[in-house]
This record gives sequence, C-alpha cells and structure tokens, in this order.
Amino acid sequence: MKIIGIIAEYNPFHNGHAYQLAMLRKKTDADYIAVAMSGNFVQRGEPAIIDKYARTEMALQSGADLVLELPVLWAASSAEAFATAGVTLFEKMGCVEGICFGAETDNLPLLTTIADILADEPDNYRRLLSCYLKAGMSFPSARAQALCEIFKAAALPDTGSNSSETVVETLSDILGRPNNILAIEYLKALKRLHSSMKPILLKRVGAEYHDTEINAVKNNSIKKAEAIPTASATAIRNLLFSKNVAVSPEKPATPDSALLSDALQSSMPDSALRILTDYLKSSPVVSAGDFSSLLGYRLLTQDKSSISHIGDITPEIANRLYNNRYQYLSFSQFCQLNKSREVTYTRISRILLHLILQITEDTYTLGHSLDYIPYLRILGFRKSSSALLSVLKSSAGIPMVSKLADASVLLSPEAEILLEKDLFAANLYEQTKAIKSQTPSRSEYSREIVRL
Repeated sequence: MKIIGIIAEYNPFHNGHAYQLAMLRKKTDADYIAVAMSGNFVQRGEPAIIDKYARTEMALQSGADLVLELPVLWAASSAEAFATAGVTLFEKMGCVEGICFGAETDNLPLLTTIADILADEPDNYRRLLSCYLKAGMSFPSARAQALCEIFKAAALPDTGSNSSETVVETLSDILGRPNNILAIEYLKALKRLHSSMKPILLKRVGAEYHDTEINAVKNNSIKKAEAIPTASATAIRNLLFSKNVAVSPEKPATPDSALLSDALQSSMPDSALRILTDYLKSSPVVSAGDFSSLLGYRLLTQDKSSISHIGDITPEIANRLYNNRYQYLSFSQFCQLNKSREVTYTRISRILLHLILQITEDTYTLGHSLDYIPYLRILGFRKSSSALLSVLKSSAGIPMVSKLADASVLLSPEAEILLEKDLFAANLYEQTKAIKSQTPSRSEYSREIVRL
C-alpha cells in the first residue's frame, strides 16, 4: 500500500490544489493521499477564511483520502516549525512513503543541497553568514551570498548559471519565493529526522503564490481537476472580501452572486465552489480584523512581563508592542506599525495571534518536549479509504483522536494541554463566526468528522 502525504492550508481549496492531487496520483500511483492541514488559523498568523471542516470536505471531494489537523501551535508558527511539525506528523503515522510539495522550481537536487547546508550549518556557512550580516546585508541577501560562496568552493549541483553574479541572483530568487522556502524547510526536516520518506517535488504552475488577481482561463482543453491554476488562494480571498460576502448582524448571511462568476468558477473545482457557496449561506468569511477588539483587550490587560513571554517574541519586539499599545487601532494597523526591516509583517501577525490564543514560550517548550506531534486528530476521511485507517491504527506510534470525549483516556496530561490549545482556537473562531452571523455558536465537541 503506497501512502503519500501533503502538508497544506487549503485557504481556500482551489484548482492549484486539485492539480497537485491529480498530478501526485499520476506520478506516484499512490493508493492513498493523506493531508496534514492547518485548522482554523494559518501560518501567516491569521484566521482561515472558512473553517477547517469546510476545507476538509473540499479536499476530500477533490482527491484526498484522509485529512488530519496540524496543531494550532505549529500551524500558526514559523515556516521551519510548520514544516517540521508536518513532516513529524507523517513520520509518526508510520506508514507514509513520501511527502509531496510544490515549489517555484523543479530543481530538487539544488533545493536538497541548500537544505543540507542550512540544516547542518557548517562552520564556513555560519562564518560567512555572520560576516555578511555585519556588513549590513539583510538576512536573505546575506544567506544567498554565503550559499553562493559555498557553491563556488565545492562541487555542488549546478544552478544553471556559470558566473558568480548570476549564481547569487539564482539563489536569491530561489530563497525569495514562498513555496521554495517551504520546500527547503520540508527537506531540512526530512534530513534532521533521518526520515526514510521520499520527497516528491511538483513545480508550481499557473498563478503565483502572491498573485492578487484572478486570471483568465488558460486552457479549456483539459479536465478541470488538472487545469492550469488561474488564481492563488490570495486572489480568491481578496475577491471574497472585496465582494463583501462577510455577513454582519445587520445583514443575514447570503451567498454573493460574484461567487458564481466565470472567474471563480475557473479557479476552483466545481465541488469546492459548491461547498463554499453552501457554507456562505449560513456562515461568514473570517479575517484578522474580526479579532481586532479581542487583540486590543489583550494588549491593554497584559503587562510587559506577560507580553515578553508570548511565543516567538524577542525582548525588542515585546518592548515595541508594549510601548505602542496606545496607538492600537486594528489588527492589521498594529502589524503595520510594528513591523521593521528585521521583523516582517507576518511574524508580527503570528506573535499577535499568539497573544490572542495565549500561546507562550512555555507552550512551545511543551510542544518540543512532546516531539511536536503527540496525537493524530482526524478531521475527515473517505469511506472508500477505510483500509488506510486500518493500517494507520496498527502503524501509528501515537494515539489517534477521532472522538474528543475519548481524549482524556488516550492522551497524557501534557498532550491534553496541547489539545486544549486546539480546542480554544476552534471555539474562538466559531464564536467569532457566530457573532458576525448572529447564529448560535457550536462547541468543538459537537462537531463531527467529515465522512464522504
């Protein structure tokens, strides 16, 4: 039985994701595809636009066989922690043969070599990196320059260019693209875990990760599930927000006609689009701005010491947040106010989300002590994939949680603490939806696994 894993957010699910699933099935003849998916909050430090159960159903309808939740501690963390947790999850399943990921390049040997250097951090790399940082280079530029020097000094895979200047440009371009960065982190994690799982690289096609517009359909001659992606998740989110599909207490939730436009129909599989439109009949889309009041409250009620213990923060960032708290207007405004050359908007966003969810240094310490993934939380599966669940029950090295009521029996007290963070995040997200739509909130304990 060949089982392949994918680490994803599906925020929301679109043709690019369907393309990956279809191509992976063709390329590997996989019997089953398992997905480790972020829950209701994502790696950018923001809420997912629609909840994890709707996104799980989209994935299952489009070719995934099993969807497991990546704990919120890691789902809303740095690229390195996000990737390490995802790879660790599949490693602990004990039955996954390979991990598939997309990137802007298809040069796996080059990405692997870069990952090896960054994972090992040899003395010459650290020395060069320090030198270039002291010279005033930004971290990405210094890293690219240090890697270039190492590439020139050793017999390493060709970047496709001969001149040292072009090599630097090539490496800078690779290290500046989001999917390449995640691909390198996956490869680093595989190396550090001494994993036998095989990396499977698919080159990203069609719309770019940061594209904000939905493009025209580029090829109508092939099946939609294998079509060239015409929109990034960013572009789809922008469309949903711009068309004001988010509901308010003054306006009942109704699907916006723009969701049925040719542009969106060409960008999402029919099943995913149908799930989205059905979802919007009763639920609003969610943005970081919906948590602005709560964040403002947190900033006013936390002293400097409490803020300094939030996960992934530094003393400098803590001082900045504390000193700027009276200039707070909204989630996005405060991210913009506190970002800098050294600290990105996204990192500030993650830290502020940690403040909302009360993810602290101690939470990270606990997560590391539990080796990232102490349980497998099933979000959904296809009934035709029951054989996969049977294999997983015997191969997994950690408990599987399908019913939350059983968690206290299955998990250690320490693992339960980590699960409580997931439950709080889910319930807070659900409450935020309920306030916007003026419909009763649902406890995470009342939610059922998606079965197709």
